[in-house]
Amino acid sequence: MDWAKEQDINQKRVTGDPIVSFCIAAFQRYEILEELIQEILSVKTDKIEVAVCDDKSLDGSIEKIKKINDNRLKIYVNDENVGSSLNIHDSLDRGTGKYLFYINDRDNVDSFKIEKLIQILEEFEKEGVAFARCYATGKNVEKYHIFSAGKEAMLEFACRMDHPTGFIFKKDVWKNIKRRRILFENQNYGDYPITQICAIIAKKYKGALIYGDICDFRRHRINFAKEKSRFHEKRKDKRLWYTPGAIYRELKIGQAFLKKIRIRDDIREEILLDRYAQYLNLCVTQYRNMVKSPVYTSHYNFYPRQDFFHVFRISILNGLKLWSKILYLCFSENRQLIFKINKISRKEYLNYFKCILEDKFHLKEKYEIAKREAVLTTYEQWMNEFINKKDIVDFLLENGYHHVAIYGMGRIGKHLWKEFRNSDISVDFIIDQQISRQTKWYEDVPCFNAESEFPYVDIIIVSVPSEADKIIGKLRGKIGGRVKSIDDILFVLG
Repeated sequence: MDWAKEQDINQKRVTGDPIVSFCIAAFQRYEILEELIQEILSVKTDKIEVAVCDDKSLDGSIEKIKKINDNRLKIYVNDENVGSSLNIHDSLDRGTGKYLFYINDRDNVDSFKIEKLIQILEEFEKEGVAFARCYATGKNVEKYHIFSAGKEAMLEFACRMDHPTGFIFKKDVWKNIKRRRILFENQNYGDYPITQICAIIAKKYKGALIYGDICDFRRHRINFAKEKSRFHEKRKDKRLWYTPGAIYRELKIGQAFLKKIRIRDDIREEILLDRYAQYLNLCVTQYRNMVKSPVYTSHYNFYPRQDFFHVFRISILNGLKLWSKILYLCFSENRQLIFKINKISRKEYLNYFKCILEDKFHLKEKYEIAKREAVLTTYEQWMNEFINKKDIVDFLLENGYHHVAIYGMGRIGKHLWKEFRNSDISVDFIIDQQISRQTKWYEDVPCFNAESEFPYVDIIIVSVPSEADKIIGKLRGKIGGRVKSIDDILFVLG
């Protein structure tokens, strides 16, 4: 095996293995890479390390990162450029922690949640969980969900198109996978060998989903527009990554791989049907959301037409292409699956037309329902912590947040206001669009709108669960302090 030369630039080594190694595959993105490293290392604990594997950058990245004086940072440099896929593997191989946490150099880990992550991983070690994936959702009150080894873990994790950032592997299990590097060789961009690794591990070990958006997937902290995808620049096909052809290729590769590692036929069929339903939805219903997202457009210099009739036509064609390709695959391998494939296809197309009608006639009603559900979920989390005798005020004070601001004075905001006003926490100002139109003061504190210039506070707490991601993304560009949602605090508190 042709290993890259390793260069450890640290004067001191942390004694004992850390709980988690944040493994970063890096190439010529110094500005945002440094931001990511500093974010992680801002947490003062010896239970973490950052292992950067640089793929022979030519922008002086290493010389600049060497200036970060922290013995928890380890930097390795490849002798030659091995490409993105192999560098992902090699970065994971460099970690010394009990758990290896993968991150792309342009992605993020929320330092506010790292100590909670460590606590979860320590619980995983006791539970025998060998791998996990961070998952962005605002609807689950639980901190994580564990899937039993075998069929359950296989159905959830094996051979799917998931972004590699946020995957976590227990080091001992990762190291015991023979010939694992071969899976990452000669990889087409879009094939994710990291979930083939998950398939191998899931046969014998438990897996888990970790909620709480530890990687800030929903908030997209990094400005994707300033660092374009180098892979997309080389592609002749400038469409979205997940075209029907690419999805079909992934399903076919996944099925062949599962057969190769001797997964039972009935489980392989279940995985195929489950992935097909997800990806058909992606091709059809979710296409409209994808073409409006800056993550899928500005990062790839891709600006599709967004008018209704164009999107409608492309959505229908995308679904038909994937459907016909999967019918051919099933006809050649297992004709009995065709009936189930057709049943899924009918259901997804009906969902598509239902979504179009709902968007036209019930959009406001759906939005109001979603807002209420988000508030109820937050209250449920808050009540759980209250029952467990965990107090928001105590948590904030213990972590040095003495001066706070509240964004949004709806139901949750008013409850926070009452709780803080009877404590040692100072509410220095509030931000509320509606109230600020009528007055510059809320009781005896200043009231601003979101466009105002704010004084510095230790933390701004966003009390609007349904809009938190959008609000936080907007505020991040204006202030230097922390901006967290009430759900972020409840996740860390729990």
